[in-house]
Amino acid sequence: MKYHPLLVYAHILLMVFWLGTDVGVFIAGLFFIDPHRSLERRRAAIELGLIVDRFPRICFVLMLPLGLQLAWQMQYLPVSATFMGGIWAVSLAWLAVVLAIMRAHGTRRAAVLQRAERGFLALTIIALGGAVAALRGTAPGWLLGKLLAYAAICVCALLLEAAFAPALAAFAAIAAQGSTAANEASLRRCMYWTYLWVLGIYLAVLVAGFLGTVKP
Repeated sequence: MKYHPLLVYAHILLMVFWLGTDVGVFIAGLFFIDPHRSLERRRAAIELGLIVDRFPRICFVLMLPLGLQLAWQMQYLPVSATFMGGIWAVSLAWLAVVLAIMRAHGTRRAAVLQRAERGFLALTIIALGGAVAALRGTAPGWLLGKLLAYAAICVCALLLEAAFAPALAAFAAIAAQGSTAANEASLRRCMYWTYLWVLGIYLAVLVAGFLGTVKP
């Protein structure tokens, strides 16, 4: 089956918008932890960062089914059309949860939806691990490497979320108690862990992009 060039273009655009907008989120985080800025500016920076973060979240979810669709149409992925349809169905359900979280931001419903999103991340890690084991010898190594890179991104995303929640709590303490050395140190420590997992995501995305382009 011949692939459509627009699928390749869409795949490239997803990576561009994913990394490009995520850099903006990264910079917003630097403003957030800067104790020399006013509390209002720091709060505005992180709120803007969370809004911009919607774009990489959407691209992240769509990257998997679109990439697998390309691999399938290029006959690198030995699965049936029905199986591909199932991948798209699950991915669109995951995307619907992500979009619902954005709409429900700050409500109790958002917390429930976030648990569902973590479930999708965990399911994807398990599914991709199983897929790599099952496809060894039948799919090219670069494709299996891309699947493992995506699974690594899912792991980093879970760890990032776990690290970012304490950072928000630390900032709430600054807002309530003032900018003390201890409170600022706590915020920086939490954000450094957050940045560790962010950099892990960047690295995995770059590795996946390299494998898909060079196909070593």
